[in-house]
Amino acid sequence: MIRLTFALLLAGAALAATIDPGPIPGLRLLADGLPGSANEVTKTPVPALDVQAGGMKIELEKTTLAEIAAKFGGEINTTGEEAAFAWLCYATPAIGTGGASLTWFYAVDANAQRVSGVAVEYAPDELPPGCLKQETPLGLTTGLPGLGAPVADLDTVFGKATADSGVPGTVAYMFGSKPEENGLVSRTEAKFIIGDTHILAASVMSVVEEE
Repeated sequence: MIRLTFALLLAGAALAATIDPGPIPGLRLLADGLPGSANEVTKTPVPALDVQAGGMKIELEKTTLAEIAAKFGGEINTTGEEAAFAWLCYATPAIGTGGASLTWFYAVDANAQRVSGVAVEYAPDELPPGCLKQETPLGLTTGLPGLGAPVADLDTVFGKATADSGVPGTVAYMFGSKPEENGLVSRTEAKFIIGDTHILAASVMSVVEEE
């Protein structure tokens, strides 16, 4: 049993034209290769995950899409079979890249509409329907290595990777486990698409699975 509770995707401009993210932006990259594909992080201290946007702390499965819309504007949309996903999308300038980016906040439980994931990717030439254009960056941060960071930062933060994630060109790490009720455990996964020397894409998610 796996439940996606959080995801962050940062995709490089060169990747935007070649990677098909599937019906929900970023979800194919975020979900493929789970479970059992990630390197177990044994390095201490455990990497700290701190997700914020525009000075607003994003608390997974607590912060709502309505609260984000109240801060940044935009319309809550639904996608998928029987409106399985709810989401907000913002097109913003990207700090230090000279390009634009798309930031998605989405809820796996479309009825409750609590934020279960965040995805960021370089904006294509034509913006997807439902994305609100912003004049300034949202300032999205996670506390982990991200787009453009040296690949060496992965070893520094997580320890040496020994395997790919099951998705071509990526490595993945599991860290920050904690027990849940009914024999389940909540774990955080970080997944990175890497080039020769720099991180081209990064994702962070939390999954709940059988212990």
